[in-house]
Amino acid sequence: MKEKITIWFLVCVFVPFFPGILPAQEFPTKPINVLIGYAPGGSTDLSVRALASEVSKILKQPVICSNQPGANGTLVLGRVKGEKPDGYTIFSAPTAAFGATPHVQPVPYEPLKDFTYIMQYALYQSGVVVRSDSPWKTLEELMEHIQNNPNKIKYVTAGIGSGGHRGAIYLEERYGLKWNHVPVKSGMECVTTLLGGHVEVMSQTTEWKEQVRAGKFRLLVITSDQRLKSFPDVPTLKEKGHPFAVYSGLCFVGPADMPAPVVEKLQNAFTQAMKTQVFLDVLDKFDMPTAYLDSASLTKMLPKEYQQTGEQFRRLGLGIYKK
Repeated sequence: MKEKITIWFLVCVFVPFFPGILPAQEFPTKPINVLIGYAPGGSTDLSVRALASEVSKILKQPVICSNQPGANGTLVLGRVKGEKPDGYTIFSAPTAAFGATPHVQPVPYEPLKDFTYIMQYALYQSGVVVRSDSPWKTLEELMEHIQNNPNKIKYVTAGIGSGGHRGAIYLEERYGLKWNHVPVKSGMECVTTLLGGHVEVMSQTTEWKEQVRAGKFRLLVITSDQRLKSFPDVPTLKEKGHPFAVYSGLCFVGPADMPAPVVEKLQNAFTQAMKTQVFLDVLDKFDMPTAYLDSASLTKMLPKEYQQTGEQFRRLGLGIYKK
């Protein structure tokens, strides 16, 4: 009896000085909110929701997803950084939001200081597509047409600073293009915009996959690092001699200073959910490979990506370094 009283006394005395101890051990005791910086229906939204449904079973608490699109996800990141670092509000983010987007446009956060990086689970794949009834069969034909018809061609992406936009910026600088950017809120909105003939070109992640397979769109080039499993004959920009590839993973982050046990519990739950068929089916739908990085590896990788992308953009005169 005396031992129990002594233990309880020590808990009462020391826990106020270490407030993260008990909450981290008990986490989670209430629903977890996952904010998605894109509109519903795209690769980010569907992959996050597939993971969230499985994580809710693993952690035995609801995992509630809400879409808060705007400025390619950077607006909601500005909000997340101010949330309590208790693990109950986290964000699904492209790694580009921390390693690349700050070199494209001003952002309302410090990319390497304001967040706790929980884990990465997959890689986006990107490409340039046109409608199949367009006259352009190759990237070179499209580039030549835009060069000869300045300000006549419009292209759509899922937002300023997105992977698709970064690919388009590179092409613009490389070929001296004058064309008009139409940013929208999601990859699926990109698809409907091109389908409806409101633009001539889309530079975007693989929400266009089913339309290419159905013969409605034509895929001209892959702007990410490797050819796609579904379209093995379509080359990458690098294979065409360009020193450029869009890199962006999908990850989960929270506010800075989250307790390590909470990060570990979330990381392990999402990692377990990655093995489920419902999640793998979503990745297959968008031709996206799994690419797992734990919290420590992701935290180590992002500063390198930030530095490398900054050097690349400075060298090429892209984004905020455009002269």
